[in-house]
Amino acid sequence: METVTLKQVNNNILVLKKELDDIKEILEESNLKLRDEVKAQIEESRKRPISKFKTQEEIEKKFL
Repeated sequence: METVTLKQVNNNILVLKKELDDIKEILEESNLKLRDEVKAQIEESRKRPISKFKTQEEIEKKFL
């Protein structure tokens, strides 16, 4: 088994933190440049009641 120093662990954590920050920035909706049509579709879908969504089982039946 390879010996790992605390410094290596710390460096790995810092790299992961940087990557996670980059991913969060990409995913933040305010940073997206969406067309007005797409924004309207998102808003409309958010207004739909959860009961109108398909279940996991329904999706699996259709695609598996």
